[in-house]
Amino acid sequence: MESRDRHAETIRHEETIRAPVDDVWTFLTDPGALSAWFGADAWLELEPGGPVRFRFADGTERRGTVIDVERGRRLTWRWRELHGAGLSLVVGAPSTVTIELVPMRDETRVQISESPATPEELPAAREAKR
Repeated sequence: MESRDRHAETIRHEETIRAPVDDVWTFLTDPGALSAWFGADAWLELEPGGPVRFRFADGTERRGTVIDVERGRRLTWRWRELHGAGLSLVVGAPSTVTIELVPMRDETRVQISESPATPEELPAAREAKR
């Protein structure tokens, strides 16, 4: 199920997978499985500040940084789209993706949301507060 919050421009997707939470977490954090699920070459480092990289078949990339990891429960990263190179490089607005896993009997509910990054989430804002 996918929905959009028109006011906050948040995209939400939810599905239930017939597998325990630990199996789903392993799948979501394995680069090969994550790549297959997203339809892109995917790689991320599972620690706050770790890099996130997705390369899609059309050459578009999304790069970013892991913000939060709660193993087996939640993964959040901030990323932005990059398309082209050199003078034709187009850089998209940053957004924040959160994947949450909710255990249910023999299944796991996977809740994914993507929303525009707030100014507080951007590196320059965090640096200014120090």
